[in-house]
Amino acid sequence: MLARPGWRSKYTAVVISPELELADLDARHWRNGWRLLVPPRVLDQPSWALAVVEGTQILKLVIAGRGAVDPVALPGLTATALEAYAKQLGVAAVIVIERGLIRELSAEIEAALRMGQDGVAQSLIVWRAVKKRVGRGVWTEPPLLELFPAPAFDPLQRTFDLLVPDRSGLVAYVIEDNRARVHTSIIAVKEGGDITRVSTHLAIADLVPEATLARDWTQSYRRVLGAVEERFAKPSIALFIERATLMKVLTGPSDQLARELNAKRVVIDPAPAWLLGLLGGAAVAAMAGRAGRALASMLPQSTRDAGRALAQRAQNAMMESGAHPFALLGFDPIELWSRIKHYYRQ
Repeated sequence: MLARPGWRSKYTAVVISPELELADLDARHWRNGWRLLVPPRVLDQPSWALAVVEGTQILKLVIAGRGAVDPVALPGLTATALEAYAKQLGVAAVIVIERGLIRELSAEIEAALRMGQDGVAQSLIVWRAVKKRVGRGVWTEPPLLELFPAPAFDPLQRTFDLLVPDRSGLVAYVIEDNRARVHTSIIAVKEGGDITRVSTHLAIADLVPEATLARDWTQSYRRVLGAVEERFAKPSIALFIERATLMKVLTGPSDQLARELNAKRVVIDPAPAWLLGLLGGAAVAAMAGRAGRALASMLPQSTRDAGRALAQRAQNAMMESGAHPFALLGFDPIELWSRIKHYYRQ
């Protein structure tokens, strides 16, 4: 059952519909997509360890895939100590939590939850409660709790509604580097403010054979757009990219996507105006950076410092005025990515 377009109840879901329809999911595409989202080091070893402590004493140590294990002494709670502890345990991430905090967190979270709340709203409540206690009862390595913001419920929905039109499709394809087949794909539909349908290329494979698409994807992607419109909804954003190019974009400099687009190694079609504005800004910044370094070397240090301060104030003013597409969120996801992308380097 799909959400009725234009209708929203008081307790309707944020971003993802409670009546989400999943169909024609290609297991290989789904698995490959998950591997693209997860940092490489997490795939190569148990993903996490949880240590429950009282002071500096380990009361319980749990490692993913192994369960409870004999306690291993914790060398400290600094970033360096936790990084060394993760290596000693052979895991990609460590979470350390004070025993008394578990009861405190449970009480706060349970008091904030309400009947009828959707999963996203509940997750944000939990995230904010935990984030408040980073360094005061909760410690992590890598320090993602410190890096990731905890946006409120309403700004998240309003940003999604601003950037993605209702009754439209969202399409993303990653092609294998040898162009033999599709690496991963996702097709989603937004209706009534929420994602109501999710599928993969399997849903349109009879209209656009996978091997045919992959072999000449820079041209045949248009057939995908037509098939998605026929079976789902007219796409409002569609991305097509090869896997190696995607990894360069994810781990490269901030203007890498703009560079790859200019080189025709990425197709975003259709591309909304807000996305084109962001990409244009990245390209201009890259050009200014290359030319600006030569010019800056001729200027006094005080002038260079003033220029950097002016640029920062301009960026802040754009966010505060609402001109930036992510202004409602209160943070810039692209800037956030620049702070965590090193975890995705091999």
